[in-house]
Amino acid sequence: MKPVVMFFVGVTLLLAGCAKPVNQKLVSTTPATPQQFSEAKSAASVCGRHAPNWVAASTALKAKGYTETKNARLASIQRAQRAVILENSGTDVIVLLGSRGDEGACFVGLAGMTPQQSFELAQPWVKKFDARTNAERGQGLAKNAVQAWGTLEEKRIVYVAAYKTWDVLDAPGAAVRLLYIQR
Repeated sequence: MKPVVMFFVGVTLLLAGCAKPVNQKLVSTTPATPQQFSEAKSAASVCGRHAPNWVAASTALKAKGYTETKNARLASIQRAQRAVILENSGTDVIVLLGSRGDEGACFVGLAGMTPQQSFELAQPWVKKFDARTNAERGQGLAKNAVQAWGTLEEKRIVYVAAYKTWDVLDAPGAAVRLLYIQR
């Protein structure tokens, strides 16, 4: 195995074992509305279509009515993560886009989204990147993950995860993450 792949696998396993317990108060038990979930699907589609070009994803989302957050708490997270947080008013969909070097990620979170809905939201990314579950790849699962998938190829590593909660949200809800590393 190449050193970068070994490092990625090691970090993934380490993070899965060190994760703090899931705060059940932040797990939504009532599904997001069809309108909200449809908007989350649309945002995830944009990320999948433009990955790993997060600037293009941001531009496409802004063309769909997303704006950079004005929320002080989210702006603080945005600065700390060196990312951009976009919101779609009226839908509770939040998108975090970030990139450092050859690694970038798109998170799509939705207040009110259940873990089952986050699993469903991740499926187009899983299919597009022909990703296999962590279990199929011999890896564990972080406590906050509903499921995780990955693809290791010569020119890229893609990691997809569906989460039960997301600490960026200020209400019960969930998120999905698309991590894309170019090699």
